Amino acid sequence: MEISVSDTQTEKVLAPQVVAPSLRAQVVAIPFVTVAFLLIVTILIAMVWPLQRYETAPGRATLVGSRLSIDGSQVVVYRPERGVRFVTALGTQLNPLQAFMGWADPFVNVLTCEERFGDCNPIQSREVQLGAMANAKEIAVYIALSYLGFAATFQEGPAQVAGFDASVCPDDAPQQRACKVLAVGDVITSIDIGDGPIEVSVITTLSEVLKNAKSGDIAILEVIPLTSDGPGTLKSVEVELLQSPDDATRTLIGFSARDTRTVQLPFTVNFETDEIGGPSAGLSFTLALIDNLTQGELVPPQGVAVTGTIEDDGTVGAIGALVQKSIAVKKSGVKYFLVPTAQGPDDIAAAQAAVGAAVKILPVATLDEALTTLIEIGGDQVIAPVK
Repeated sequence: MEISVSDTQTEKVLAPQVVAPSLRAQVVAIPFVTVAFLLIVTILIAMVWPLQRYETAPGRATLVGSRLSIDGSQVVVYRPERGVRFVTALGTQLNPLQAFMGWADPFVNVLTCEERFGDCNPIQSREVQLGAMANAKEIAVYIALSYLGFAATFQEGPAQVAGFDASVCPDDAPQQRACKVLAVGDVITSIDIGDGPIEVSVITTLSEVLKNAKSGDIAILEVIPLTSDGPGTLKSVEVELLQSPDDATRTLIGFSARDTRTVQLPFTVNFETDEIGGPSAGLSFTLALIDNLTQGELVPPQGVAVTGTIEDDGTVGAIGALVQKSIAVKKSGVKYFLVPTAQGPDDIAAAQAAVGAAVKILPVATLDEALTTLIEIGGDQVIAPVK
């Protein structure tokens, strides 16, 4: 007889055994976990901890044309296909982590508050820089339109403090010296040297009044201070006048004045610069405006970036952070970079070394030189419009 046998036993599934880590493994792991935790905490603190360090780093090379508007029925605008670029450098405040990364970057300068602002007043310095940009735009428009034969004239502005000469403001200067009672950004509205207050609506009024004063006289000034929220409350200060260190016949208050002139034009021109400060875009704005008011392409196909201040006689002045700005031009893909001859051979050589063969740096000393250089590298000849 054949007997069939089947296994009816239920199959058992066993759970895997959990083996607790040994005491030795726990002891070894604790320091690593602690170090990792401390590292994470350190990084988080470094990202938010306030630090009085500021960077000078490459910014951007931006087309001026997108920021330029020209409005007037009596003028024809020729929008170029390429256009001039102006260049910026970054100068933001850094946290410790950013400062460490900046120190490791050869093209980033990490500066103390004093190195960045002199008197370590970032808000005040920012207002001054914005004022310098406003003035640079006025001069750029004046130079460009005058070059093209349009009627453009300057109108005087108020007397505003731009800074103080260290030679007349030593640490032990008298308490009534200008640098002790005035601040950068202050606007002087009146002066009294003993014959009654005289209104100061334009800066040349101060020069006229000071012709009748002598060193040691006390001048009572009515001043509108500059605050982080704009113009402050009118106040009165007393300043001891002094003799000019360069001219014994001149009497000074003891501050350098900001150029607050505005240009009067036959039509409206505006450069939208947002919160960009400083005067270094002057030449680029001048060339961009000329490019937009003349036929042809002032800029060659390889592209041109420009930096340099512009004076009302067409002179191109030196700027800061040339190496960082050169790196920004390289990143933009532009081939040519016009820079001030006044920068000096060492600074220009350092900038050229930083960008190598990717960018050709071309020094120029005047507006005429800049226009000639643009033609030499492939730009079109400027032909003044018929008015």
